[in-house]
Amino acid sequence: MFTIVSLMGMIAISGCNRPETYIVTFNANGGSGTMAVQTFTEDEAQTLTRNAFTFEGYSFTGWNTLLDGSGVSYNDGQTITVTSDMTLYAQWTLNDPLNGHDFVDLSLPSGTLWATCNVGANAPEEYGDYFAWGETTTKEIYNWSNYRYGNSFFYGEDECWTLTKYCNRSDIGNNGYTDTLTTLQAIDDAATANWGAGWRMPNKDELNELRNNCTVTWTTQSGVNGRLFTGPNGNSIFLPAAGRREDDIIRYDGSYGYYRSSSLDIEDPNGAWFIEFCMYDYDIGGSDRFCGYPVRPVVAQ
Repeated sequence: MFTIVSLMGMIAISGCNRPETYIVTFNANGGSGTMAVQTFTEDEAQTLTRNAFTFEGYSFTGWNTLLDGSGVSYNDGQTITVTSDMTLYAQWTLNDPLNGHDFVDLSLPSGTLWATCNVGANAPEEYGDYFAWGETTTKEIYNWSNYRYGNSFFYGEDECWTLTKYCNRSDIGNNGYTDTLTTLQAIDDAATANWGAGWRMPNKDELNELRNNCTVTWTTQSGVNGRLFTGPNGNSIFLPAAGRREDDIIRYDGSYGYYRSSSLDIEDPNGAWFIEFCMYDYDIGGSDRFCGYPVRPVVAQ
């Protein structure tokens, strides 16, 4: 029951106290970046702000009420009820290099771990090497005439070609050749061949997973344009807009990024699936095998 009390000509109603509010502060715990404090209302469940801190060489694993992780733990984006002001400390785990190459856990549904650099690069912003699909070494010229699994010939003035591997259509197979191969074998995988066992090129499903489960932003990192893919746990990878190689020219670098998958485009086996992006958009598509594209490996699962 409410009681009405008159105080110096004013009417006050006892029992109508406003809910308390509490402040949650986020601490990078060795990482870098900034995060604003978050306000919680008493007895109201609310989702924690997603982690925005980064720590080179480490993966974010969650929050804890104590610096050393011995307190109460919370997942990134967990819905909680707060009863007092508190500080949450980011928790990190060291990325163990595989064959000397670092990887990042983006907390993707499949658990796929992505490399921090392209094959042939020493930093995320470096373009690295370019590979035709199914080839494991670089070359000076990229076209159908020197493609590893193509048979190029001229019919009059027109250049034609047929396929000698990874072909499910006899009309474009060499002398009617077909096989059942729709994913690159390890011997033809640029990531495995150059970085060793445990590494491979992502498949089409993993490219789609990266696209559909990450926050994707066009940005500049160390003066290099590209796309930042940030996973549900706040970790991210940077893919530079390295363009592609055709004949003896690198085209569209700084404006477009093209990254191969290990998956054949079954409807058009002249091509293979890849992720493409620019400042305005990003998507999955198919592309001629002979073009030289950068490769961003994943850890084999």
